[in-house]
Amino acid sequence: MTRTSRGLILVLGHAVLIQIIIFGMRPSLSYAALEFGSSPAFLGVLSAMYALPALFLALPAGRIVDVIGERGSMLIGAVTVVAAAFVAVVGVGSLPLVSLAAVLLGGGQMFTVLAQQSYIGGISTRHRSDATFGLYGFAASFGQTIGPLLLALPGEHTGTPPLGLVFTISLICAIVMFGVSLFIRSPARSTISARTGMLRTAGGVLTAKGLSGALIAGSLVLASVDIFIAYAPLIGQDRAIPAVVISIILVVRSLASMASRLFLGVFSHAFGRRWLLVGSIVLSAVTLGAFAFDLPAGVLIAFAFGYGFVVGICQPITMSWISLIAPPGTRGLAMSMRLAANRLGQTVLPAALGLLAASAGADGVLGASSIVLLAAAWSGMGVPADTDDIEPDSVEGQ
Repeated sequence: MTRTSRGLILVLGHAVLIQIIIFGMRPSLSYAALEFGSSPAFLGVLSAMYALPALFLALPAGRIVDVIGERGSMLIGAVTVVAAAFVAVVGVGSLPLVSLAAVLLGGGQMFTVLAQQSYIGGISTRHRSDATFGLYGFAASFGQTIGPLLLALPGEHTGTPPLGLVFTISLICAIVMFGVSLFIRSPARSTISARTGMLRTAGGVLTAKGLSGALIAGSLVLASVDIFIAYAPLIGQDRAIPAVVISIILVVRSLASMASRLFLGVFSHAFGRRWLLVGSIVLSAVTLGAFAFDLPAGVLIAFAFGYGFVVGICQPITMSWISLIAPPGTRGLAMSMRLAANRLGQTVLPAALGLLAASAGADGVLGASSIVLLAAAWSGMGVPADTDDIEPDSVEGQ
């Protein structure tokens, strides 16, 4: 086994672990806050605390990845996640400690995923980048599927998961993730000058051909997934669809996204990156828009599979594109800009479209979200058709 193959396996395992932790701890922190007696409105504050590190510190974190390398950044992320899980274990009955755990978890997740994505970009060849990022996306989705299963562990109360057990398992996973980080070696990268200002460097990154379009498209697509997950239960209530059917719809969506990411390299070779991105977003708009109509449950499940399959393509292919578009020595910074854009989209768009819920219900929100996806597809038209459109000296680590 080559060093590159061994490193890829380690990073994919690293990706599974962080997603298990995130998708196990985040809902458990919400349960812990409710157990403490906080109002449901505080859950929004808790979610904002988790998002704060990526909204305000993503660019410095990306700069750190470029300066010290992926391995060092993974270690920083792992230590922060270990701290988050430890604080959660000892602070189940304390609202301030639960809030602190959320902030630490968001910061640890930020460093970890930026380092992972930068690493994948560093070891990918120009013509295998989509396939490699597809595997990374599959690993992340796999972890996102396992994490919520922690909530199903038996506990003392049927309405609340065993919070202490969930946080302890998360702590063990975080310690394992730290151990995995020790065996990862950063790929070769272009050097950057520490004297160059971060904002000046970020401005230079934004001038890269197609980067702004990829950032906008990716953030809008990811926000549409959040909206779909958030408003699926409301669809069930409005149309008297049983909760088990809504659960099936959400699971089918997730599994379909996992499946499409396994074949991302094949699809990219067949259709080309630009048209694969634009076409998948357009199909996402169509399949999501179908949920605005009162269709039979079986038809909605079929549309959920279609939506999940095509929407799962966008995130890994934009990661691949950005890693190739980014000027030498700025891959971590470019990925951090993507993360910040995603967090901004996940914060602003659901809040804006949520104003429609009072008057138009879930149908209006999902219909409007499908229209927003068409704008995302238009943004995707600005990216290069494939890596051959990128100047060789703008691709680092290849």
